[in-house]
Amino acid sequence: MRKIRIVLADDHRLFREGLRRLLEFESDIEVVGEAKDGLEAVELVLATDPDIVLLDINMPVMDGGQVISQLKGSHVRSKFVAITAYDDEEHMATLSSIGINGYILKSSSTTDLIAALRAINNGESYVDPKVAGKLLSSFQKRRAEQDVMLLLTQREKEVLFWLSQGFNNAEISIKMVLSEKTVKNHVSHLLKKLGLNDRTQAAVLAWRMGLVQASSTGMTAIPAR
Repeated sequence: MRKIRIVLADDHRLFREGLRRLLEFESDIEVVGEAKDGLEAVELVLATDPDIVLLDINMPVMDGGQVISQLKGSHVRSKFVAITAYDDEEHMATLSSIGINGYILKSSSTTDLIAALRAINNGESYVDPKVAGKLLSSFQKRRAEQDVMLLLTQREKEVLFWLSQGFNNAEISIKMVLSEKTVKNHVSHLLKKLGLNDRTQAAVLAWRMGLVQASSTGMTAIPAR
């Protein structure tokens, strides 16, 4: 059985070492390295090529968002999971905008963390239920989830998919072979239709709806209204 190879990055040594011991009780998980700051995390990931990088948001030298951005720019295959004490929208916004694969709170149980890591390794995404519930409550009350997608055109659904992957308008325009202005208009329209304030809320909704796990080709199969 191939183990899930993980790099841990957190500036608190006791937390990091305790987490490592807990993870290594699992027969399908192997911690291949630990980093105490963001720069060390980048170097370690490039050297070990892990399946998952489990990192804190606030670290010395480089924070979690900077680490993820730099590694994504290096086209690593690793998936990124933020483990943090913060459950506010500001921190979630920073990470969702660059396309993390998972977000879990330090207050969560070991069982939840292990389940999240296995799901992410299998190509799924994970948002801690406490965080997801908090961010989604403002628009969940307005309409049922299954009805939401019916409000969007085919193009808007495709834009939402790429937005949920952390791409900006310029990158989406290349993916969809559209002008950047057209993409910007699509983003504006889908936010208005869904009653959302910004791209962060749209990305969180896409996570909730399962679009993050979809493929770009799969998106074209969704019937447009």
